[in-house]
Amino acid sequence: MTVDAITADPADGAEMLEAAFLAHAASLRGRLTSLTRDPAAAEDLVGECFLRLATEIDAGRPPLDAGAWLHRVGRNLAISRARRNAVATKAMPGLFDRGVAASPEDAVVERERDEILHDALASLAGGDRQIVVLAAQGYRPEEIAEMIGCTGAATRTRLCRARGRLRSHLVASMFA
Repeated sequence: MTVDAITADPADGAEMLEAAFLAHAASLRGRLTSLTRDPAAAEDLVGECFLRLATEIDAGRPPLDAGAWLHRVGRNLAISRARRNAVATKAMPGLFDRGVAASPEDAVVERERDEILHDALASLAGGDRQIVVLAAQGYRPEEIAEMIGCTGAATRTRLCRARGRLRSHLVASMFA
């Protein structure tokens, strides 16, 4: 029985598929590997080609030239795969865009963090709180010193001590 013979017997269809696989699988795999530059992808495409060939044989529509048919189907599948990958690559940054909406879990964690920080800042004395907030906004100790009317060294010392008290309060509230 030849690969290209039209048959109605299922056993003949299985023989035809096996003969096509033995005759064309290696060359098809090589061709698809050269097109995709990925042996694993080529192997997947070879499997898809032979699956489609089996479907055609079962439907009573075997191709006249199985080798040519397999190579054409393989090439078309490789092109389709490349197009899908290109679209997915272009769309990928949009999938990670968090600007759409935060997840409920993120919102809860952020709210809890803000409450802990607010409580910790409230535990500081008014002057210490002002110094820490100004430093968090990006002001240098020298600029803060001018704003509050202290020397630079005194402001740095106050800032260091205020941050230490804030850190202690945060650690205590996180592990409480």
